Amino acid sequence: MTPEGASPELLPEKVRRGVWSRLSDQFGFRQLVTDYLIPVESNSVWYLLGGVLAIALGLEILTGMLLSLVYIPDAAKAYGITQHLIATGGWSIVINFHFYNSFLIFGLVMIHMVRVFITGGYRRGKEGLWLIGVGLAALVFVISLTGEALHWDEVGFGVPWNVAEVLNAVGLAGAFNYTSDALLAIPTATEKLVQIYILHVSIVPIALGLFIGWHYLLIRFKGISVPFWLRTSGRKAGFSEHIRGWLIWGGIIIGIVLLIAIFVPRDAGTAPQILATSPLYGTGDDPGGLGFKPTYPISWTRGMNIVAANLGIDPDIWGTMIGMLVLLGTLLVIPFVDRGAREPDSRASAFDWRKRGWAFVAMSIFWIVLLIGLIQNALTAEG
Repeated sequence: MTPEGASPELLPEKVRRGVWSRLSDQFGFRQLVTDYLIPVESNSVWYLLGGVLAIALGLEILTGMLLSLVYIPDAAKAYGITQHLIATGGWSIVINFHFYNSFLIFGLVMIHMVRVFITGGYRRGKEGLWLIGVGLAALVFVISLTGEALHWDEVGFGVPWNVAEVLNAVGLAGAFNYTSDALLAIPTATEKLVQIYILHVSIVPIALGLFIGWHYLLIRFKGISVPFWLRTSGRKAGFSEHIRGWLIWGGIIIGIVLLIAIFVPRDAGTAPQILATSPLYGTGDDPGGLGFKPTYPISWTRGMNIVAANLGIDPDIWGTMIGMLVLLGTLLVIPFVDRGAREPDSRASAFDWRKRGWAFVAMSIFWIVLLIGLIQNALTAEG
């Protein structure tokens, strides 16, 4: 039996639409996505990259969850596990994607930050959006740093070693039993590796999820900015169109990363010096001092340490510490030194030095410090 006047072949489709409509309404998807209207101009690629970043972060967490099923944060076993995963069929794709995708995430964070800065997306009471974005960038740095450690080659071993140097520089190494000498013992190294593992697989991902949700809600409440280089038409489209753009560009960009993960081989690196099988066993020296370079997202830290050493600053870890404070400080002050009242509506207003001069100075300092670190690290010999 079918309702009077209803076509039997159309009824299942109507039922499906009714179920989806009800679920969409009950869980707020309709209000958050379908009914949320944004300017059609914001569907340009420069605005869609923020969504691609969110997808990349989601996939990073997903592949990390898969790797957590087989990874053991044991200082005596972690390197061997990583070595085995890289050499094993499907697992090599998972771990390589996780590795290369972190590079993409760092690059997208930088691009998204510059786009928001140029378009003044933090104006008109949207300073909180920028500050949450800075928090997201900081969390991405932390998850890159902790992920580097979990690889547990000599470069990864350099992460807890540098943490020990930071604590020693501020007089807290003894209080936390976090000294370079203590790290040379497997039990202590395992204890610190477990702490890093917890940060990487639970605390930081949870914080990232909360910040991403907060960031989206603020955009939802305060409105999305329109790029000044596109003529405003006044037309609006549902946010679902924006999400469709995320998926298209995400499929292209992340698809390239997947191909790299499949076809570009890499090795597990040099075993950490605390393992008897390592060619560095017994050296007891800073991995950075031995010439081992961190990977791209955090490589500027070693460069800043070299700069500090060249300036006679001892210990050279102050280079990283000062660099972090400068990078964070410059980003935090930008929305408060920018004197513009609203988003720029032209190239002239976007580069108005009378109103935005100090904001450009702050952003320039950020990039100068970052590039000095990256270049200095690139120019030094590798272990």
